[in-house]
Amino acid sequence: MKKNTKISVIFSLFLGISNLCAQVGIGTILPTAELEIEGTDTGLPTLELNPQSAPTGTTTGQLSVIGDKLFMYDGTRQKWLSVESTALQYGYAEACDNQELFFGGDIGLDLTTEGLTGAKLPFDGTIVYMTIESSGGLATKSFEIVVNGTAVPNDNTDDTLDGRINLTANTFTRTTYNIDFNAGDYIAIKARNAGAAVNDPTAIIWVKWRE
Repeated sequence: MKKNTKISVIFSLFLGISNLCAQVGIGTILPTAELEIEGTDTGLPTLELNPQSAPTGTTTGQLSVIGDKLFMYDGTRQKWLSVESTALQYGYAEACDNQELFFGGDIGLDLTTEGLTGAKLPFDGTIVYMTIESSGGLATKSFEIVVNGTAVPNDNTDDTLDGRINLTANTFTRTTYNIDFNAGDYIAIKARNAGAAVNDPTAIIWVKWRE
């Protein structure tokens, strides 16, 4: 065999080994991802992750079954958060000023005092996202997150912890929240008395369970 031919064969074998290491298939010889597990109709689960106590997370994307929930480590927030998100919905079907929104929407309750509405949470968790939308004009309005009847502090140095929201031109969105709460806490949204009343506000808070 000529020298050049030997080099070509060796190079081809090297490429083949590199490709083999880059993609691993279990139950398939043609994986379409770096790791693919192809299940079969045997009555057995394709994958099992055994439950464990909360391990030490180091980077986003690590997975662990803790208790009876699937968690992923969030490297930005530096904590284990559930893969699932739960949406808490609030609304008020008229002009709203200096009062809490109804949890679940305007259901006809007559709120005469603060703290009679909100979502009681069953587990420790973290507020991760929130949106607010209103109707009519280009409303500017201040809202606040309320936990157990107390407003979350206005933290101007870190907006991921800031409980004060400024609705601008009828809308607000933040996807970087990192506000923790505990099992048994309840969360509400209040339109503050700063600025004119806002029409038909709706708010959604997304939470993830925390370990």
